[in-house]
Amino acid sequence: MSGWVSVNRNKDDSRRTKLTAPKFEASLFKTTDPLELGRRHRPDYLLVVLIIALALIGLVVLFSITPALTNGDDSASLRFMLRQGAFLTVGLAAFFIASKVPLDFWRRHGVKLFVLAFALCFILPIMGQFNIPPAYCAGACRWYSLGSIGTFQPAEFLKFGTVLLVAGFLAVRTAQNKLDSIKESLLPLGLITFASLFVIVIMQKDLGTGVSLVAIVLVQLIIAGVKFRTLLLAVMALGVAGVASILIAPHRMTRIATFLGQGNEVADYHINQAMIALGSGGMTGRGLGQSVQAFGWLPEAIHDSIFAILGETLGFVGLFVIIIIFAALLRQIISKVDFLENAYLRLVVAGVFGWLMAHVVMNIGAMTHLLPLTGITLPLVSFGGTSMLFIMTSLGVVFAISRYTTHRKVKVEKGEKHRADSVRRRRFGRSHYANRGDS
Repeated sequence: MSGWVSVNRNKDDSRRTKLTAPKFEASLFKTTDPLELGRRHRPDYLLVVLIIALALIGLVVLFSITPALTNGDDSASLRFMLRQGAFLTVGLAAFFIASKVPLDFWRRHGVKLFVLAFALCFILPIMGQFNIPPAYCAGACRWYSLGSIGTFQPAEFLKFGTVLLVAGFLAVRTAQNKLDSIKESLLPLGLITFASLFVIVIMQKDLGTGVSLVAIVLVQLIIAGVKFRTLLLAVMALGVAGVASILIAPHRMTRIATFLGQGNEVADYHINQAMIALGSGGMTGRGLGQSVQAFGWLPEAIHDSIFAILGETLGFVGLFVIIIIFAALLRQIISKVDFLENAYLRLVVAGVFGWLMAHVVMNIGAMTHLLPLTGITLPLVSFGGTSMLFIMTSLGVVFAISRYTTHRKVKVEKGEKHRADSVRRRRFGRSHYANRGDS
């Protein structure tokens, strides 16, 4: 089957010749044609500044509450901070490595990474059911125990794999002019998504991760340019699945009741303590090292509830600054979509945006009682190694992609929606690129 033609430029970029049209493999997800990148230029270093700013804020606040977490044990506090420092170091290393990996590597191996992540997620609750090491269960089976190193949560790996797989799948379907085909696009993508949701939401009992997976797929569908009818069908199907997953789980129904003000003293405890933390912070906060809620009052103070601790410590002003930094980071990520000519690269960026946006919105929404409580971390700020590792890896991929943006926005003209992105360069004549220095 022939796909879209690739384009080659000579040294002065003024002439283009058509090459042999690539043939797609029998696979639904892969192509054999090389990934077109355009001209390399200086990457977006503002991404690095924003990422480091958030990570440092999280590190400082976590350091300030370690006495509360360790009952004043200085040696335990030191070990706690060294561990989080190690997580951050590994995350930064993952960012650097991912930013140097050839982008075609992610497309060629995206399916394999997804399958590996899915397999790790699938067998985990089965191993936990029979108490088979290294499965580790604490109410729900979501982690592998790695001994003194800590734990590994494969659901974070699955998010990264989902970004790569869906990007490759939709890029192929776009090139084949089958993006809106229910049979060849929506159905296989739906089966993959529902299989992932079954493993995560039903087997691992992790609705928060399930919502973030849905956000990744929906944002990628929107950026791919699916018709409104196709998107509406996807949203309706996912909505029905979401409602069903809530109805069959009593603890989720309790959280909904709490959100609607129909809970009880026990059910309302977590959100009440979060509200106390935010309220006691006032405008400027209690100050570093002055947190009260961290002394066992607020559940998951360093994980899911870190935003409330930030509010208690830094106050409204501090939270405002943190939200602005998150908004700037999300804007920097999604802004790349308009300046990328290649469909696969646009969809990878869109997936990473959906992933981070879901985490930020759900975590902040839950802690401010604007959304029902759900267990999900605040990216780059919450304590934890697996989340830091894969979020940093995904951001490293976005950083690498930022080297290949164009100077002017890429506009899809009517009638060219499903054509190859490289062909669109013809409307620009000679392509223009910002920041031409190599880096």
